[in-house]
Amino acid sequence: MSKAKERALIILGAGASIEYGIPATIKFTDIIEGAVMSDPWVQSQKGDVAFKTIKRRLKRYLHNPGIVHFEQIYHCAHELIYLQRPNAGAVDEFRPILVPFLKDTSKTTNDGLRALVSKMTEVIYDEVAARSAAPACPVHSFKAFLTGLEAASIPRLYTTNYDDFALQALPTLYTGYDRKGARETVFDVDGFWDRWSDPSLFYLHGSVHMSYSHHPAAGPFADLVWFDDPKEARKSANFFGSDLRRMDGSGVLRTPIVTGLDKLSRLQQRPLPYFYAALTRDVMEADVIYVVGAGLGDLHLNTLLAEARSRPNPAPLLFVDWWNGGFDPHAPPDRKSIEMFHALRIHIGGSGVPPPATVGDWLVSSDKTAAIWSGGFQHFLQETSQHDAVRKALNPRGP
Repeated sequence: MSKAKERALIILGAGASIEYGIPATIKFTDIIEGAVMSDPWVQSQKGDVAFKTIKRRLKRYLHNPGIVHFEQIYHCAHELIYLQRPNAGAVDEFRPILVPFLKDTSKTTNDGLRALVSKMTEVIYDEVAARSAAPACPVHSFKAFLTGLEAASIPRLYTTNYDDFALQALPTLYTGYDRKGARETVFDVDGFWDRWSDPSLFYLHGSVHMSYSHHPAAGPFADLVWFDDPKEARKSANFFGSDLRRMDGSGVLRTPIVTGLDKLSRLQQRPLPYFYAALTRDVMEADVIYVVGAGLGDLHLNTLLAEARSRPNPAPLLFVDWWNGGFDPHAPPDRKSIEMFHALRIHIGGSGVPPPATVGDWLVSSDKTAAIWSGGFQHFLQETSQHDAVRKALNPRGP
């Protein structure tokens, strides 16, 4: 069966938003730390003590203390909450089964850890919303890229970022919500799969536009709803009801912003499972895949990409990022390049691999199934002729 338009899958990672003004991870950590340490309420709950304790211990433990960042701290805060002993009357289904085997030596408190997580969520909302409202560079080039894709294909965007730069570039993108000016809108459960051929943008880890309803009795309990105004979303960003239950008896704090290292438990909130179901299908049906600014630390996403890229005639993959001095195929492998090689099947560099070809500033794998752009997202958007040339150089997806 012939298709009128090809399907273009675009996965946006943190690096896609840095040039628009979103702080890099280490800078974001400094911003969060300053906010935590200066908040009187967080201090009254000992949340500042929890932050300092976790950061100090990680710096002592990790070989490179300079890389300690907020996602690690957030992750540790959640894990320490899991170790809090349950109330005496808790039934077995709500008694974390690892508690009798582990001893928490951090001296953090449940109130302090929860205050810390809440404050970190608020800071992420505030920073991302403020920088989204005033991008450091215009989104015109992004708009031109998406408009060009839309003319010849069905662009399907999935982002791990919380900002709305892609939506500013192309406001008509379908987000899973019927955004028609209402103060808050619920997820389009019935219509979601009917929009399979619509240009779309889905937030895999939440958004500054997504939060909990201001009128929880009016809809499904604890679903994430959409607010056109991030300031409205921010008002209900902290959920004060029950935790999300985990199968080991522990509970996960409900947060509309999903961060930290182990995200899977928090990805059970509707509509996030729908987005991942769609991504699983999209990645297998895509005719071309763009991975932009991804650090490849989210292993659940790498797994999906690996499935698509392991096919006999995979969709071509264009990896867009920034490396100081360019991507060096002969450099010692690091965690990211290892994921690129093994999960994404970008066979550029590595022992016994034929040298890549060059198409302008692109490096093209010898099997012509993948290419790397190392000049950053904005430069990529501006070099449209180079993009067109590398698309022609790559083999199309097979049947």
